[in-house]
Amino acid sequence: MDEHARPTSSTSSPPSPAASFFSATGNGAMLEFPYTEVPEQWLMDMYDDNLQDQPPLGHDLLSSSSRNPPPAAAARRRGRKPAGPSAAAFSHVEAERHRRDKLHRRFCDLRAAVPNVTRMDKASLLADATAYIAQLRRRVAQLEAEATQAAVRRASPFLVPDDDAPTEEETLEVRMVVGQEAAALRLTTAAARHRHATARLVEVLRSLDLGVQHACACRVGGVTVQDAVVDVPAGKLRDEGCLRAALLHRLQRG
Repeated sequence: MDEHARPTSSTSSPPSPAASFFSATGNGAMLEFPYTEVPEQWLMDMYDDNLQDQPPLGHDLLSSSSRNPPPAAAARRRGRKPAGPSAAAFSHVEAERHRRDKLHRRFCDLRAAVPNVTRMDKASLLADATAYIAQLRRRVAQLEAEATQAAVRRASPFLVPDDDAPTEEETLEVRMVVGQEAAALRLTTAAARHRHATARLVEVLRSLDLGVQHACACRVGGVTVQDAVVDVPAGKLRDEGCLRAALLHRLQRG
């Protein structure tokens, strides 16, 4: 390219504005380089060299990421995660739903237990259940009273109310003791002849020569009940009918 460089004279082509500027300021010789076409192959070679010198796309990102590795993820903690506000609200709603379901089942059981339900709403159901419980309590009290009266009648079969009292003033039961020469007696005396009832029975037993093994007497509600176990000698008195007839005969005479 040095061959193409040549001095220019004033007689050549008119100088460019840049040349005029340099001539005006420096008053020296001016060099002018003519235009020369560069082959296209040279330009392609220069472009390839520039591409090889530059790093590939994304190289800076990869290198920066390799130089600055991301912070290691925090180790996961075991156990239950702390519930946030949304989880707490959800658990509250779930608990309320379970409570309502349980209450609904209880009302269904109560509706099935009450025999007479006037209406199907909860207030009417509670009122019907309260009335039914009060009715059951009255029935229980009545049954307890009847059971008490039945127990008293079983304990003392000769004790009866005044309106159901028999017309007879005295009743006598005689039972022979199996395997023994003895008899069990029970004498019930009404209120009209309760005076000296025990003395009268002892006198009758003595007159019939019946030894007493055991005897007791009690008086309840105007009725005197006497129980006795006596020895029965050999003879006709070993028969229950004969012994009872002899005792009643002596009691009526006394």
